[in-house]
Amino acid sequence: MGVAYAMTPVPKVNSSTLDQGTTIYYSDGKTVLGVMGTSRRIVTLGQMSSSIKNAVLAAEDRKFYHEAAISPTGIGRAVINNLSGGDTQGGSTITQQYVKNAYLNQERTFTRKFKELFVSIKIGKQKTKDQILQDYLNTIWFGNGANGIEAAAKVYYNTKAQDLTVPQAAMLAANVKWPGHYDPSSSGPRLQDTIARYNWVLDGEVKMGVLPQAEAAKYMNHPPKFKIRKATSGGGDKQKEYLLERVRQSLASMKIDQAKIETGGLKVYTSWDPGLQEKAAAVVKQRLQGMPSDTRVGVVTIDAKNGEVKAAYGGKDFTKRAVDDAYFSTAQIGSSIKPFVLAAAVKEGIGIKSMMSAKGPIWVNTSGDVVPPHSPASAQFSNDEGSTDKVVDLVEATAESYNTVYVPLGFKAKWQNVFKTAEDAGLPKTALQRGHPGEGGFFLGQSDMRPLDLATGYTTLANDGKFIVPHSIRKVVDSQHKVIMESKTDGQQVIDQDVIKDVQFAMQAVVKRGTGVNAQLAGHEVAGKTGTTNDNMSAWFSGFTPPTTGSKPKQYVTTVGMWRYVDKVTKGKHKHDGYFKKLQNVGGYGHINGGDLPAKIWHDYMSQALDGMTTGSFPPPAYAGDKQLFATPSPTATTPTPSPTPTCQDGQIPEIDHCKPGKTQGPGGPPNPKYCKHHPMDPRCAGNGNQSPTPNPTDTCKNFMGCPSNPANPGGPPNGQDRAARPFKE
Repeated sequence: MGVAYAMTPVPKVNSSTLDQGTTIYYSDGKTVLGVMGTSRRIVTLGQMSSSIKNAVLAAEDRKFYHEAAISPTGIGRAVINNLSGGDTQGGSTITQQYVKNAYLNQERTFTRKFKELFVSIKIGKQKTKDQILQDYLNTIWFGNGANGIEAAAKVYYNTKAQDLTVPQAAMLAANVKWPGHYDPSSSGPRLQDTIARYNWVLDGEVKMGVLPQAEAAKYMNHPPKFKIRKATSGGGDKQKEYLLERVRQSLASMKIDQAKIETGGLKVYTSWDPGLQEKAAAVVKQRLQGMPSDTRVGVVTIDAKNGEVKAAYGGKDFTKRAVDDAYFSTAQIGSSIKPFVLAAAVKEGIGIKSMMSAKGPIWVNTSGDVVPPHSPASAQFSNDEGSTDKVVDLVEATAESYNTVYVPLGFKAKWQNVFKTAEDAGLPKTALQRGHPGEGGFFLGQSDMRPLDLATGYTTLANDGKFIVPHSIRKVVDSQHKVIMESKTDGQQVIDQDVIKDVQFAMQAVVKRGTGVNAQLAGHEVAGKTGTTNDNMSAWFSGFTPPTTGSKPKQYVTTVGMWRYVDKVTKGKHKHDGYFKKLQNVGGYGHINGGDLPAKIWHDYMSQALDGMTTGSFPPPAYAGDKQLFATPSPTATTPTPSPTPTCQDGQIPEIDHCKPGKTQGPGGPPNPKYCKHHPMDPRCAGNGNQSPTPNPTDTCKNFMGCPSNPANPGGPPNGQDRAARPFKE
């Protein structure tokens, strides 16, 4: 052992003991978004209260000032535990713990344990006990991002190490054994563990002779509750806190240890664009003026070219309402699902030129056939705008979002194919399952999803059918500059490009002339889809433009979701569960549909996001699949090519005998009485006793002007309204 001791040098102090917080950067890789974990502030032993020194000694090493750097009995326990497969860290003195934190690593191996022992002996000879205790208290991790006692005092009790009281110090010292577990605000077994550990520390101080029994008795069983200040700091910025919380969740999903996140000195490079984030927040704030305070909006923007989430608006202020409506809240998506139904139909050979009746209400069976009311295995469906007798192709059906087309279409495409197409595109399987696949309502968006989910699916539609896993973290680098995680930006083709071309073509019609005209952008083509649910419980608009031009093209896909939700109340006299409210009679709107406020928010935001950029054009439709006639449009009357009109002979009347007057038959004189009998409205027949009153001017009105529909010519706008005057509904 003597040779091993002599050959074991004292290594350099780990640089991570001085700077261990995780730094998060914006998309430029330079601007700091925030710091996760509290940066350590070194303080001297004289800047620490005697209470914390006594409490830590009572918790970790009561014989510290009267023993060697290592504990012989502790070594024995460590050897036995190691050989038996148990804990290799048992029996450590404060000196050993300090050496492990400052000079070595956290590996739980037999070799590392013995290296710890040899280095501890040497450190014990090089430094005084006060120096070791001071360095130990400055390097120890207390959880919740608190590295060192000064940070712990700030995080847990919003004070300084020199001002910690006896009970506060005892609670912090108790937490050293299992950082984050012991919490005075917990309940059940965890609270019992906390109280027991806290009491044990106080009892240890009494036994050490540094705390009178009577004083300890005052504190027993009453650990002071934490006043935790989140170590993840966004500088108080209301929107930054949403971004930082998403980063924390992402790191956790990557299985990166919490201790490493808070103490490993990591650098996290994100895709968050601060400019887009600010634009989204500003537009939502402006558009929500006058709306009820329980109005929720979630906005997500993804670059379809690489899958990076560029911006996400999750709420007004994370510090006041820590609910992220972009990443975690869900609501039914309504007709937002229809592009995936259409894609499945085209894949099944039903082309976008196929014709279907948009008449409603109708009863539909699971084969997609219109059947008599109350037929077995059938249900009734209608269009939100009422009945229409139109027979339309699938482009028009998408533009106007006809439910009475999309339910039969979904069944004819087979719900299993619709489900798989949507899942392949990135919509969550569990959310789709909640939408009751196999029912007609599945094709109308019964599924509830997050804005992030819907944006992911639409990104696949924008990216020519290629799915890329959406991500907001580009890479994570450790304190030694080693890349420990890097996101992939290559994708997988999940929907055929010709199918996507047809879907994009139909989605352009939504914005050009359908329910989503409020999303039109000057100078840019737009494809999108509105979504509105039963009873106006939620409203959506998702859309995208073609990629920008240039060497590094971008293609922003943005989803805007809106709903009203009253949060759950768990305390006080007025406890209640959370619940949705209708988007009706609010903010000057009788009701809010996807083509209303969500489309307007999308328009305002994307107008700014694309300012100064040039986008290309969508490809023409491929017309994949066949033109299938599930309904036949009414025949359109045709006018035959007229034959040359002959010149009238003697005794012939031009208007009756279909001839043209000769040179001697001028139109100035009154027509023949025979003519006036058949054409009494001709003014030239005045005085013949056959003239009727002057025609009503509306007789010359055309349907497109907003006149009442001619019963003999069905299909005109209802109730005397023209196309532009109708509310945009699903």
